[in-house]
Parts: sequence; structure tokens; C-alpha cells
Amino acid sequence: MQSFADLRAIGTVTATNGLFQLNIQSDYRPALLHLSDFSHALILWWADQAATEQDRNTMQFPAPYAKAHHEIGTFASRSPARPNSIGLSTVSLLNVDVEHGLITVPYIDAEPGTPLLDIKPYFPASDRVEQCHGPEWCKHWPQSYEASADFDWAAEFA
Repeated sequence: MQSFADLRAIGTVTATNGLFQLNIQSDYRPALLHLSDFSHALILWWADQAATEQDRNTMQFPAPYAKAHHEIGTFASRSPARPNSIGLSTVSLLNVDVEHGLITVPYIDAEPGTPLLDIKPYFPASDRVEQCHGPEWCKHWPQSYEASADFDWAAEFA
């Protein structure tokens, strides 16, 4: 039986000419078949640069968000410092090249070289939440992935 800790990288993130590519290892390329039928995907990645013992044991820290003036718990943030440094990003699929194992996306909030763990197609029936809420300090944030592209995210972090 495989241990739950037996994670395998399926590829890595690269950035070139303002676009990001997810480079999928040859063994996993057959799994890309028909991913191009979808407009978006969920990408699970390992924040390997934040996988230190200190990061794994940080449960609270000063809020990294400019308008949140208090401590915040790890599970109430998107910080890579967490017990298991797993990142989750929704991406727009610009191109899926099965033969070469290249997925081109306009943006992913992972550093170049970041190991990829899994890819899941975005299904509105299970991934979209029409009525949701968050804390007051982030109510002015965009309400969609598309609107986020033009938002001044740099101004949001302390």
C-alpha cells in the first residue's frame, strides 16, 4: 500500500515571455488527453521553498494583507507557510500540448521551478460557489478569476 506521504512531482512550473508553462514529465503526458476540452483547471503544487520546519510549524502570523490589521491563522490565509506546503491555483488553459507535455497558462501564483503535484479540470458544478463571503478587509477584492487579472494585487500585501 502506498503511503499518503509518497507524493510524486508530475512536472514543474516555468515562466517565459510573460507566460507560464506547466512542463509535464513524459510518464504523465498521456493523462493530458482531452484536458484541452476545458477552459480552466485546478493545479496542485508543492511550495518547496516554504517547506522548512519553521514554515511547517507556523500556525499564526501577522496578516500579510494590507487591510487586515491583526494576526491571522495559517488556514485563513494562502500563505505557503503551512503544515503541508501544498498550493492550489485556478488557471486558464491557453494551450495543452499533449505530445510535448506543455500547458500554457497566463498566470500561476507559483515560482518557476515549483514541483507540480496534480491537475484537475475545473467543473462549475463542484468548483464554483455562487454565494460566498469572506472577511470585511477583502470585500473589495475582485469577484472572479477574470477580474483578478486587472486588479492591483501588489497594493494588497503589507
